[in-house]
Amino acid sequence: MALISSLVIIRALSVAHITLAFFFLTAPQLIAEQNIVFILGASMHLPQPSSFDKPTDATAFIAVILAFLGLSDFTAASMRDELAFSYWSSQLPVRLFFLFILTGYTYLFKRAPETFGGAVKYQGGAGDNLKNSLVFAWGFMEVATWFWAYTGMRDEIRQASIRRAELENAKDN
Repeated sequence: MALISSLVIIRALSVAHITLAFFFLTAPQLIAEQNIVFILGASMHLPQPSSFDKPTDATAFIAVILAFLGLSDFTAASMRDELAFSYWSSQLPVRLFFLFILTGYTYLFKRAPETFGGAVKYQGGAGDNLKNSLVFAWGFMEVATWFWAYTGMRDEIRQASIRRAELENAKDN
């Protein structure tokens, strides 16, 4: 049995999303200048985001999305265990897949350094704004946390099914 329940991890992540929403709404620069963002971005050679100096329409939209995710996830993690396990056992793999693809895209398709004096002209794409240290750090931390919740939930579901089987065997005997 795990030390921390998967539903507790999900609730904690929901509170973290609501907290991030508050800071994106009021002071997005505090998030962009966090040490984890800088360290992960520098180690992966990703640029620092430059548009988080003050609250904007985009940071307000990010805040609304994060608050919505936080509240809905907190509600779903607060259901009865059977319902919550059913919901999250289908939801967690989808989130992990999406976040893994986003984090991988951010790192693997980052802009290559200029070589040979810029002999090759770089053509920017639609997803270039995703390739920064903030998106990578957020995706990396989300993947790690959701994977922790996923492995914990698999173990909890297995333990619950063993208990149900033992109870049925005890009834039959």
